[in-house]
Amino acid sequence: MTRDRWQAVAFGAAVQVARFAVLMLALAVGPLVGITGWYLGLFATGACVLFAVILVTARRLWGTSGVLVAWRGPRALLLLIPFVIEVLLWVIPSGLTDRPPGFGLWASSLLLVGVNEELVSRVVVLERMRASFSPVAAVAVTAALFGLQHLSAFATTDRGAWDVLSNVLVSASYGFALGAFQYRFEWVIPLILLHAAADFTTILSAQPLNDLAIAATAIGFIVLGVVTLSGISRGSLRRTMRRRR
Repeated sequence: MTRDRWQAVAFGAAVQVARFAVLMLALAVGPLVGITGWYLGLFATGACVLFAVILVTARRLWGTSGVLVAWRGPRALLLLIPFVIEVLLWVIPSGLTDRPPGFGLWASSLLLVGVNEELVSRVVVLERMRASFSPVAAVAVTAALFGLQHLSAFATTDRGAWDVLSNVLVSASYGFALGAFQYRFEWVIPLILLHAAADFTTILSAQPLNDLAIAATAIGFIVLGVVTLSGISRGSLRRTMRRRR
């Protein structure tokens, strides 16, 4: 691997480590200013959103993020359908369980999660990888870093090792599909919303999917990512080459 590619990977890893540091710092500072319980997590998530916004602004990536784009065409919409299906799989037929502090606060918190994780991974990190790797490699490296980011659960939760490690793999697969869509369409808004919705239904599902179904969806996301990337036009590749220069 060339020096530029090593630098790109190092940059992506540093961004994810910095995000984790912001998260842990917020969790430490929150109680000192009277923020405890469930709201401590909300506070930490808000800090990560601020970190993401600062990073995107500093890297001047708002224009290429697609955050202000309302429509990318029917092909983009079609490739979003599998993400919607995955969201619905967690709620059909059993529905959702209303857990404290209620659906509204859960939705607000998880929307912030979607914002910070998509801006960090699918905008900042992916854009750096795009400048150094081929489309598939750029998306794969970004997805791997996104999956590894979820090792933070060892520090922030009491989940067992198998649960955390399996979540890393599933998250990487999900991140591959998300990254492929962003690489092709540069339209992060639907990814933020779908990411938040997926977290919402996963956490509040009255009857979670079994391991076999989760594994099947993970494989499906990898296939979806490959299909999405296979539709990249020559014009998109030329734009990528110009960015590398």
